Amino acid sequence: MSAKTERFEMRLDEGLLEKIDNWRERQNQQPSRAEAIRTLVELGLSGTDLAIRPNGHDRLMMWMMAEVLKQQKGSEGKDTAKLVQQAIYGGHFWALEWQLRGILHSSLDSPEDVKFVVDVLDMWDFIEISYSKLSASEKDKIEAAVGPIGRNPKFIGFDGNNETELMSIATFLVRDLNRFSHFSERSFNSHMPKADRYRKMLDQFEPMRRDLLGIDLDADQIIRLLQRD
Repeated sequence: MSAKTERFEMRLDEGLLEKIDNWRERQNQQPSRAEAIRTLVELGLSGTDLAIRPNGHDRLMMWMMAEVLKQQKGSEGKDTAKLVQQAIYGGHFWALEWQLRGILHSSLDSPEDVKFVVDVLDMWDFIEISYSKLSASEKDKIEAAVGPIGRNPKFIGFDGNNETELMSIATFLVRDLNRFSHFSERSFNSHMPKADRYRKMLDQFEPMRRDLLGIDLDADQIIRLLQRD
């Protein structure tokens, strides 16, 4: 049974119709205007990026920039410049998406993920620095209360397989933005999911954080946090 459809009328100015027609002409099986508009609406609502289809001006600029790169002495980007030019000559722009996936992607860090990672790094920064200042007896008390994880507790990152975005944000914050330099030598790959555990720890840490202006966590606070890890 075909999906129920509803007819409606819309009016478009000549400039927008021209853009739609130009898009139609670039498709392998040229759709009607109605089909093209339906496809573009669906792509827009789904958040799917349209394939790279540069116009004449864009192609010329891409070719010229690639040519400049090729002329640079000792340039490591000559192979990429050659690929770009071959894609322009042959119209193989899909190849750029395949080969330059690290550049031509639609991935964006969500503000929620960034805030979460910053909060986690802030919490572990407090835990590690505070722990380092405790006496031997206080460190023994922590280990006795929480077991092996209480012996020199360290932030071990996020799971590289299941928490890739969070691991990437943490790595970028520390290594590229030089924030939380205390963690600069870490791999940030925990090799096991940690986000849910960190959230439980943050539930305990956030009320503590308000009172930590200029002071460190004590042994009992660290125990309460690690018990949630």
